[in-house]
Amino acid sequence: MHRVYDSSLTHRIAAFICGLCLLLILLITATQAVCYWIPDWWRNEYAKYDTPSNVRGEMSLDDAVSVTEDMLEYCIGRLDTLDNSMATIDGVTAPFFTEREKLHLADCRNLFQAAIKVRVIAALLCIGLAVFIYVHNGKEKTPAILARGWLRSLGFIIVLSAVIAVFCMIDFTYVFTVFHHIFFDNDLWILYPDKDNLINIMQEDVFSDAAMWIAGIWLSACAILAAAAFVILRRQKNYSVNNGVE
Repeated sequence: MHRVYDSSLTHRIAAFICGLCLLLILLITATQAVCYWIPDWWRNEYAKYDTPSNVRGEMSLDDAVSVTEDMLEYCIGRLDTLDNSMATIDGVTAPFFTEREKLHLADCRNLFQAAIKVRVIAALLCIGLAVFIYVHNGKEKTPAILARGWLRSLGFIIVLSAVIAVFCMIDFTYVFTVFHHIFFDNDLWILYPDKDNLINIMQEDVFSDAAMWIAGIWLSACAILAAAAFVILRRQKNYSVNNGVE
């Protein structure tokens, strides 16, 4: 008898890769959501940790938020330069970012825009693989194949993420440092509190909270899709039983 859930190894691998692509899409989107889409997220974080008091000199919360928004707009490509990003510190209004900070943020801009491009590629690959599976398996079997691929890829990434989360809880600074060594080929990300105010407003606590928010949004989206996958597999199982398919 034909087994409903059977598929070739090629199709199982394709479904697994499709799941990984979707996980990557969700992660990049969750990061963008925290950085850009949640109203007053940065203001609330800076108020929570009294960020302006961490800056060298007296600076208002409004100015701290303003330069952060300029930085984010620059990273996503809506600003061409940070030369005109001003802040008033100790009553003196001047450009906020130092030359070293601007060079580092140029690297961040390249990284962020590369992530946006990777998301597009992942989406196209995901669609292509889904079409490939559909062409070879039809509309009856394709949902179950994709659902199983999603659950397998999700399980793999959750285990990997759990390991990273444990390391973060043990030593977030170490994980933060390793991240920068992986994604940056220079030492411009190493900033000094007595010279560079960027590191004074982008506190480790803020980064840690951002990581938690991103993880929370990502996991919530993954849980919804996992629930949908289980529903698909249950319906497929019921279909098999009702139609005598093994």
